[in-house]
Amino acid sequence: MLRAVRCVVRRPGALALQARSLSTSSLHQARSLSASSLHQARSLSTSLHQARATDAAQQHATQRDAAEKEAVKSIDEVPSPPRWPVLGSLPYMIYHRLTGSKKIFRFFVGLVEAYGPVVRLESPLSPKTILISRPDDCEALIRATMNNPIRDGFESLKKIRVEAVDDYFEGKAGILPENGAEWWRVRSRVQTPMMKSSVVSCYVTLMDDVTLEFMDRMAALQQQYGEMPKDFQTEIYKWALESVGLVALNRRLGCLDPNLPADSEPMILIDLVNDIFACLNKVEIESELWKYIPTKPFRTLRAKHKEFLKIAERHILEAEAVVRGKEEGDNGDVTLMERLLLTDGLTRKDVITFILDMLFAGIDTTSHALGFTMYLLAVTPSVQSKLQQEVDAVLGDLGGPLTHQHLARLTYLKAVVKEAMRLFPLVNGVVRTLEHDMVLGGYLIPKGWMVVAFSLVMGWDEALFPRAKEFIPERWLRHRPLGAIHPYAVLPFGAGTRMCVGRRIAEQEMYIFLARVMQRYNIEYHYDDMEIISRLVSTPSQPLRFNITDRHT
Repeated sequence: MLRAVRCVVRRPGALALQARSLSTSSLHQARSLSASSLHQARSLSTSLHQARATDAAQQHATQRDAAEKEAVKSIDEVPSPPRWPVLGSLPYMIYHRLTGSKKIFRFFVGLVEAYGPVVRLESPLSPKTILISRPDDCEALIRATMNNPIRDGFESLKKIRVEAVDDYFEGKAGILPENGAEWWRVRSRVQTPMMKSSVVSCYVTLMDDVTLEFMDRMAALQQQYGEMPKDFQTEIYKWALESVGLVALNRRLGCLDPNLPADSEPMILIDLVNDIFACLNKVEIESELWKYIPTKPFRTLRAKHKEFLKIAERHILEAEAVVRGKEEGDNGDVTLMERLLLTDGLTRKDVITFILDMLFAGIDTTSHALGFTMYLLAVTPSVQSKLQQEVDAVLGDLGGPLTHQHLARLTYLKAVVKEAMRLFPLVNGVVRTLEHDMVLGGYLIPKGWMVVAFSLVMGWDEALFPRAKEFIPERWLRHRPLGAIHPYAVLPFGAGTRMCVGRRIAEQEMYIFLARVMQRYNIEYHYDDMEIISRLVSTPSQPLRFNITDRHT
């Protein structure tokens, strides 16, 4: 008994220990529970806060959308020059001598200055049109029409091809005038070889050979006339046709022969292209009467197009024969024409039509761009000197061959070209016809209206380009010393899925040409200031009478 009592008496210490252990465990559990509860409470509070913030944001967005919807104005409220019933603004346009004007760009600049960045323009001679001149609106237009970029233009060319008596074009017109599914069928198949740098760069050495030959031609002209002759633009046309012929036909056409007679095929092709563009300017811009009766300009266009096709087709067929005559297993370079002929989904006539348009569109565009750029370099010696320094650093006394690695290092040269095309754009802007209603500049524009984004106006806007009238290539360098540039403010090659399919070829041609000119010559110009003559493709207003001197003699 006594022993048992003693045992019992001793146990209170163990019980106390257990009690303390239990108490500690309970405390830990309580604290853990308390922390967990606190965490859950805090999480719940955060969730409630986030939910409230989300609700507030949604409510704000709804209120904003409602406010914007209320703020959107109708098409009738878009500022416009005076309009008359049926005639629209045609009397105003005639009064301001728009029809047939070589300075049509001044009319459009004046419209923007008078009526603002969104202008309505109507005439019975053209589609209902909205002019926009803000980069944000231009970007919205390009993005909204990305899937089906309808561009009204070259309708006369389409009519000629679709209605050809012998059905040569098989009822199709090519990517220049086509829209919708037929346009995309061809465009989607030709854009990879045309836009892929690895394909285009294969022609660098060949283009450089042509350009080096042209440099010698310039030296001969300087010696003969004491400066570049009045028709030096035609000389650049010859270089351009020879260069694009290398890509389109993979052959030399002989355009740079110093004794080239006026009745030679290269000269006839050049003259035909100039005549075709002159006729297109009349039928596409000045009057659409040709849609109802075959006007003289339309008949001339049809005849010139037929003649151009006859000569070009022979060269195309000869080049095609060479391609098809290559032995199986020949591992030589694959030409552009060969790539196109082997492309699934393209017919032989598709390829011929595309090559035809390359020859047709590849002469005036690069030639005029180079004329403007050489002028700017000639009248801005500081820029010319800086470009020559870059060319000397990259090329040195390189006689050839120039490579695409050289071109990749000529960053200032590329800035020079961009700045030249800002000051002297080849086209007024980007054109789209709306498939759906959309808001531009706060106005609801109905579907079916044509919208013209005037990059010409944007490129000259001091608010977008400080010192806009000055030739400052530095503004395009990576660090943007004059401030950020909106990516849709200047679009010399268009944008989106309808961007110029020949862009890489044209840029490569210009880079090679200018690099070789700057490597060898100093350029001067001592005549009247250059302006734009408004045509389908803008042209220099003055003869390119440059004076060149060899830098190394």
